[in-house]
Parts: sequence; C-alpha cells; structure tokens
Amino acid sequence: MSGSRRSDFPAALPRSLPSRRDTALYRRVFEVLRRTIAEGVWAPGASLPSEAALGTRFKVSRITIRQALQLLQIEGYIRTQRARRAIVLSRHPLGQSSGKVDTIDELIQAASDAQLKIRSWRSELAPEVAQVLGVPPGTDLRCLRSLLSRDGRPVARSIIYFHPSIGERLRRQDFDDVIVFRVLRRELGVQLVDVKMTVWAELAESDDVAQLGCKPGTAMLCTRLVYRGAQGLPVEVALTRFPAALHRVTYSVDVQAG
Repeated sequence: MSGSRRSDFPAALPRSLPSRRDTALYRRVFEVLRRTIAEGVWAPGASLPSEAALGTRFKVSRITIRQALQLLQIEGYIRTQRARRAIVLSRHPLGQSSGKVDTIDELIQAASDAQLKIRSWRSELAPEVAQVLGVPPGTDLRCLRSLLSRDGRPVARSIIYFHPSIGERLRRQDFDDVIVFRVLRRELGVQLVDVKMTVWAELAESDDVAQLGCKPGTAMLCTRLVYRGAQGLPVEVALTRFPAALHRVTYSVDVQAG
C-alpha cells in the first residue's frame, strides 16, 4: 500500500467505513478511529497512520481524513502536528466525562477513572491558601501532593491543602481514593455544601516538566477548587495543573429571562 507500512494498521482497524448515507464521510472516519482509540488499539503516545495512508485505507480524500482528525483533536483523543502524524493523547473523551463539572456527581466522574499516586503528605506554609481557608498566613497547613494518571500516563499534578481542624485528623494512609473529599466524608464525617472552581492558564513550571514529562513553556490549565463544609466554612483547597492539550473544562450557564 503506497505511503504506509503494514504495521501502521492494526488488525482491529476496519478496512472500510460503515455504509450510512445519512452520515457524512468524515463523521464515519471519526467514529471508526474514535472507537479504535477507545478500545486501546492505539495506546496514548502512539502515532496514527499518516493522512495519506488513512485516506488510502478508507478510500476517501485527505481533506475528509483531516476533518475527522480535527474532530478527534477537539474531543481530546489526539494532538495533530504540522507535517507530522497525529499523536494519541487519551482513550477517554476530554470535555465530556473527563471535564464536565456542572454538578458534584460530574466532578466525581471527571476523576473516577484516574489513579492517585501520593508524592508527599506534610505540613507546609502557603499564605495565600491560608487566607482562603480563613486562618493566619503563618499557619502550618497539612498538604497532600500527588500525581493523577490515566492509562499509566501522568496527566496532572495535584496539591491539596486542608484546614488545620481537618488536616490534623488525617493520616497519609487515609488517602486511598482518587476522590479526596470522599476521604474527608468517610474518615471525618465532613459533608460538603459548596464547591467553587477557578480556572486560569500558566506556562509549565520545573515541577510540571519533571513530574508530567511536558516541555518547558508548555501551556498549563490550572484549577483551584475550594470545598466548603457546614456553615460554609472552607475545609479543603485543591490546586491542579494539567498540560492544556490533555484537558478540557465544560460548564453550563443557566440563562433566565430578566
């Protein structure tokens, strides 16, 4: 086959597209590739075949292939590269189950398929976070630093600070759940009444490069979640940093007639 190697095409990849005349060609290509990626036929970090090779495989134009790849990129499955093959980022659709956070249940779902690796559990000074937690700037705060991984690949690093009344009652071995606020509920009976998220962008820090394997200067999506318990008192501040290409955040805005 011109422009491709036999190894480019795993046996699980169909040789033809579904014959659905009510669905555009690029959507059919997209659905085949999405299903193949979701099933793990191409692992995160693998290169897809070239546009020309895919076009030959499915007997469609390169423009059709390019449209399908663009849609895969929008949904977070791949990263396209100029004059190079697309790279698989994740088997999971970003901006849907991994990034939609309209409700607490969706916040749980966003991280439920991740794995938590604890890097440290110690006391730290964090004056800005102390202010959010409503304690003096010089207060020692118990801090959990961890990595979140999907499919064996680190995708985010997390720094979680706890109010002293909470942190002093927790132990490192308590954190056996990727959903950390569930640990607070289970171990201490803490009930959440409110979560506020702040989102911003930064360039990668040295710790991002070392722990997540991203390049210096990589765009990072940063989030801060403030969890409040009874009487609206803050109990936890979670700071998370994602390479921007690996994550999306989706939220809804309710519009009511004035």
